[in-house]
Amino acid sequence: MSKNSTRMSVAVAGLAAAALAVSGCSSDSSSGDGGTTGDGNQVLTVLHKWPEGAHAEYFEKIIADFEAETGITVEATAVQDDPYKERIRVLTGSNSLPDVFFVWPGAFGEQFFDAGLVEDLTEPMSDGWADSLVAPAIDAYTHDGKIYAVPVSMSGKFFTYNTAMFADAGIEVPQTYDDLIQACEAFQAEGITPISMGNNAMWPGVHYLTTLIGKYVPQDEMLKDFDPATATFTDPGYVKAIETLTELADKCFTPGANGISNDSAKAEIQTGVVPMYYGESNIFSMFRESNGATAEVAADWDFFAFPDIEGAAGDQDSLTGAPDGFVINSKSENKEAAEKFLRYITTKESGALLLEMRDRPSAVIGAEEGVADVLPQLERALTVLDETDTFNIWLDTATDPQVGAAWLAAGQAAIDGSVSPEDIIASVKAASDSVK
Repeated sequence: MSKNSTRMSVAVAGLAAAALAVSGCSSDSSSGDGGTTGDGNQVLTVLHKWPEGAHAEYFEKIIADFEAETGITVEATAVQDDPYKERIRVLTGSNSLPDVFFVWPGAFGEQFFDAGLVEDLTEPMSDGWADSLVAPAIDAYTHDGKIYAVPVSMSGKFFTYNTAMFADAGIEVPQTYDDLIQACEAFQAEGITPISMGNNAMWPGVHYLTTLIGKYVPQDEMLKDFDPATATFTDPGYVKAIETLTELADKCFTPGANGISNDSAKAEIQTGVVPMYYGESNIFSMFRESNGATAEVAADWDFFAFPDIEGAAGDQDSLTGAPDGFVINSKSENKEAAEKFLRYITTKESGALLLEMRDRPSAVIGAEEGVADVLPQLERALTVLDETDTFNIWLDTATDPQVGAAWLAAGQAAIDGSVSPEDIIASVKAASDSVK
């Protein structure tokens, strides 16, 4: 990938350190500050959110290689995506943060920086390190002009679809939102659920809302509303976004989506039960037979961007997506080792290994060069990511945690239609007002 300049939809509100504390909790033995082993070897503690499959294998290899090269021992703990936020809050509240840990961009990561809990990496990354990483990823982890995290991968949200099911039904790839609804209605007429959706973890719904609000609400207005000090939520696009998500739930989604897991939703498209699933480019590997896809689905799938919404006032070319990145604990006794580790996992060789082993787009410029077995769909997605000027970061991490929680609830309410769009937005505004 080459670098390009971009605007990122990132929250500007910080949190006090007290807002992170979780009382009555203690860390487990695998987390907390590193130090030295009994024989004097340096120990670095790392916390990430990828404990399964190829992701775990990647970290095992990269850590083993790093240990062999540096002599530093790495004790890594992995917690799955959904409970990760709670784990990191517990560790923060008990003053047991590891030396290196994952953070999402936006207010989620910025709160650690504002509270002085993580290092300012601007100076160490000024030696060309930052320039070796794609600009959108660096921008996402820049707050008040300071780089506070090292991005390792980049991802965007796309509709994946079963090309054979589309062809059998005589349906073209949707170019507009109206086309998407017509496609859903055509599949429904044949007794086929159009879009697999599992929202019991709540974040899939907020990903849809992130996209829809980006398309309905002008970027400047949206960024203003991300800051509780200036938020008004008066733009009519917010209500329209809620209405649209409700329409998608009624006409396209798996029935009872709020009670279904995301893993179940992915399995439905992997096995050819449904024709569409809205997912990130970093999960394209699920379409490999080795990762659970049927041979037929592995041979007949592709992707398309969320279609334009005609007449909507937002940025129709924006893409929902964000990088994954790591921070260094400001209280760590192993800051030099932590920096070595983060430099090591952001070399071209490590970026290529990330793509090769995990099918994840690396944040390292040129990492894909020389990687032979890249899914052709992922290669094209890399180009789309590189050419995108505006990324919309997930609403639940781009905003203050209390506001993020309100957005998560908003997604569920919109999907089940239990609350009016106006009342849903009012609840988000109330959450924002409460943290001014």
